Amino acid sequence: MTEPVVQWPLSGDQRALLVQLAELIRRFGAERFATAPLVRADARDFPDAWEPTLAAVHAVLYRLCWLAYFDPEIVVEDRRPAKPPDYKMLTRSEIELASVDRGVVTFHVGAIGNDDVAGLLGHRIGQAFLELAPGDPFRSAATEPPTETAGSVAAIYLGLGVLVANSAMYRRHASRIVARSVVSEEFIEKVGGLSIVDATLLLAVQDLLRDDYQDALTTLHKPQAEWVAQWTAVLEPHEDELRALLEVADREPVALARGAAPRQPPAVAERNLKQFNDGRTTFRVPISNPGAGLLGFVVGGAGATGVTVATGFLLPIAMVAFPVLMFGGIFVARKIGGTAYKCADPDCSVVMKAELARCPRCGGSIAETIAHERDRLERLEELEGSPDLENEAS
Repeated sequence: MTEPVVQWPLSGDQRALLVQLAELIRRFGAERFATAPLVRADARDFPDAWEPTLAAVHAVLYRLCWLAYFDPEIVVEDRRPAKPPDYKMLTRSEIELASVDRGVVTFHVGAIGNDDVAGLLGHRIGQAFLELAPGDPFRSAATEPPTETAGSVAAIYLGLGVLVANSAMYRRHASRIVARSVVSEEFIEKVGGLSIVDATLLLAVQDLLRDDYQDALTTLHKPQAEWVAQWTAVLEPHEDELRALLEVADREPVALARGAAPRQPPAVAERNLKQFNDGRTTFRVPISNPGAGLLGFVVGGAGATGVTVATGFLLPIAMVAFPVLMFGGIFVARKIGGTAYKCADPDCSVVMKAELARCPRCGGSIAETIAHERDRLERLEELEGSPDLENEAS
């Protein structure tokens, strides 16, 4: 694989990206590309505290559209499966543009991770803009949907270039201590249809053709900022040629309008995805009260110490007294504490102090108490037949 090169003349593929930009400017005007403020990748343009919820995703989508002077109605459909936790530190979002119909843009949410969600959604807004194609009378339902590359180019045109460039390639790292070891995860993420080199090329072109300094560039990641600086140095002698190619000098700017604030998504109840057995049958398994052993050990230890002191530290008597008193304490503690239970599903195994009808962790309907969790599937088949077994396998 050859190393990317920052040079003039541009490659054929890079000139083709500029042609795509020129087409967007021709169709929709130069204002978003040449005069509207570039969107910052920080709390100034995204002031709301982030939470990995459906409502938060919906709100970010509306904010991105507002920042881009783009005002569709957005529907967010929850497609996230309820499943046992996998305890990964780095998780990825799966949010796709599903459909566009009569000004309504629908997104499907398959997962909400701890990655660059705003960057991912910036690319998706570019795709949605092209799908709606405002102001283009030749747009029809039969038109091929825009490619991922076209969506990323459109996002840069809309002023979301910093988000596009930052998410084009970035490093993620997390670690935690497990027992006496440090467990680490690391990924290099790549989002959208542009490489980091091509995304920063288009961003550098956009900055070069503006008269004012774009403070949004200060929110670029360090590698992205370095690429933009390299491209700017190469492109500056060719500013007139770039203006002619993009035709930005031949157009009078039109004032852009938008509401005072982004649209607000409707309130929705967040599903508890950890309750992966909701609506399904599970069982409980009896276990000793988890506090009985500790209580018995404390009672036995205290009793043995007392016997040892009372007998003048006679070791043989203490050695006999300790296990007798300890096991006696455990027996008494179990009688007092009673029996506890745990969920029979091995992906759950939560401990319950009583015979609950519904598992508080996985949400399963507890049919009955069984002797051992290994009997779970056989008993389930006896109660409900094979369909639940198929679900279990899946």
